[in-house]
Amino acid sequence: MADPVITRVDSDAALTTFVELPLSLYPPDSLWSPGLFRDDRKLLTPGRHPFWDTARRELFLAWRDGVCVGRIAAIVDEKYNAYARTRCGAFGFFECRQDREAAHALLNAARQWLAEQGMAYMRGPLNPSTNYTCGLLVDGFDQAPAIMMPWNPPYYAELLESWHLRKEQDLFAYGIRRDQLELAPWLLEEIGRLKAEGRFSWRTARRATLAQDIRAMLDIYRESWAENFAFVPLSAGEADELVNELKTILNREFFVLFFHDGQPVAGMVALPDLGPLLRRLRGRLGLSVLWHWWQARAEMRGRYRLMLFGIRPQFRLMGLPLLLLDCLLTQAQQHPDFQQLEGSWVLEDNTAIDDLIEDFSGRITKRYRLYRREITA
Repeated sequence: MADPVITRVDSDAALTTFVELPLSLYPPDSLWSPGLFRDDRKLLTPGRHPFWDTARRELFLAWRDGVCVGRIAAIVDEKYNAYARTRCGAFGFFECRQDREAAHALLNAARQWLAEQGMAYMRGPLNPSTNYTCGLLVDGFDQAPAIMMPWNPPYYAELLESWHLRKEQDLFAYGIRRDQLELAPWLLEEIGRLKAEGRFSWRTARRATLAQDIRAMLDIYRESWAENFAFVPLSAGEADELVNELKTILNREFFVLFFHDGQPVAGMVALPDLGPLLRRLRGRLGLSVLWHWWQARAEMRGRYRLMLFGIRPQFRLMGLPLLLLDCLLTQAQQHPDFQQLEGSWVLEDNTAIDDLIEDFSGRITKRYRLYRREITA
């Protein structure tokens, strides 16, 4: 067998190969849930997506005997490096056959490019940062991913770790099921006391102010996550892009904002899980969208992903974490179709939030991993 050949993506045709490669790796009955290829192309194209206003990248493909068997992106996010005062190079969009030589060749190509950019270490998978899809699934392969969460075969971890990438942080996905939701008496008593104090008001998102509400949530999220591992604020352009995306898919009843003296101080957003539909579409829109939606509707019914959760720091010790989760789950239980909420992702070292979700009957259902390797190692 010939050695793998690594090429750079330097044409529109090569970009199509890069974007659509997973179709040849994942059979139709797998749990892989792709986004739409048109959106992936936009996200990967400097000048079309605002992420690249302060970032740069190089895309690589691995070939064996004329067949594409793998891909990787090497990314320098100058906004993150300035924010964190570091020299981090990211790798992401990694996909590969069970071929260690090809995987190592891709990782070596990414490392070499990042070294040429002056980076000190590499972290990933980031697609292309923690504000987007990230992490490698390392536990929970038998469960379908929630919307905007990755899925990959178990052998991917071996491919990365055999190249001496090492765990830097794990990300948890918590499942809260309606039929297992049972709160301890002390927790119910504390929630009742906080509600009686009446220090906060809340409401769900309004159609007339939806864009404004989303921006308020993103501002809360930015403050709340400012000191967390690998966090980087969204740029104004990225925020605009996310506002437009969320407006089309969120259910306003599962978007809650809390207020103190009329100002938004906390909030959360849970998205309906469109994964079953996306698995059927396999990256492409077409005339059969409505048919696929009809076929997937039963699987999607009553499943949500808690995607955004934040509290302004000065209000964290005033009981808002309890009030937020209680409010969201109360909203959910009022819907007879509600079955399950996935909270993802949560940093493994964010023990306060880990403990909070477990108090609300949440259990870890999936584990994702971010890896690191020094550039010179």
